[in-house]
Amino acid sequence: MRKNIGVILAGGKGKRFGTVPPKQFAFIGDKMIIEYTIENLKRAKKVDEIYITINPKYKELGYKLAEKYKHITKIIEGGRTRTESIYNSSLEVNEEVKKVVFIDAVRPFVPPHVFDEFMRLLDKYGVVKFCSKIVDYLAFTGDSEFIERTDNRDKWRLCKAPVGYQSEILKRISKIPREEVLKFESDLGLVLSKVPNTEIYAYESSEFNFKITYKEDLQLAKLLLKHHPRNT
Repeated sequence: MRKNIGVILAGGKGKRFGTVPPKQFAFIGDKMIIEYTIENLKRAKKVDEIYITINPKYKELGYKLAEKYKHITKIIEGGRTRTESIYNSSLEVNEEVKKVVFIDAVRPFVPPHVFDEFMRLLDKYGVVKFCSKIVDYLAFTGDSEFIERTDNRDKWRLCKAPVGYQSEILKRISKIPREEVLKFESDLGLVLSKVPNTEIYAYESSEFNFKITYKEDLQLAKLLLKHHPRNT
């Protein structure tokens, strides 16, 4: 039987967070932030194994996590960008892998059932992306400091991790030259340009999906993890 993989993107350098090691390895209580994400993936019924993409400077931390959590079966060198890290992961996909879901290490609140739902949807769609409706106004400024126009928010979605891929799509991505991959800010932009006719399903959800980005976020995350029930 082919496997479903959860990949944790932990290659960030922590520039905005301003700490060494980066934020994904900061502690909340007795665990690193990345460990909460690992545990969420572990509890997902449709995730068989976990890979971690990691900054080469912190590979030893990755190996220690693999010793602690037996679901982690592969440590992959992270890229210079998030898109390159996904590309590096695509190079590790073999014939045993059927579906792959990527999640940021610093999103410790995504519940296991979301990963299971992604795996189910990937039976039908090539790519699945977590999206939310935009509740505020959407305005375009271009390169200036002034609003040039407003857009209809009902036609736009706010996208964030996780994102899921059928392995066949990742294999096609793996054949794209690395220098081409680096031109794209997002992996979805890469797919839309280089893997045309791929159905990208917008998984609309109001699930709490907070990303720890700045130091101030860490204090909020501590409170949330203390009082927020662990999702199932």
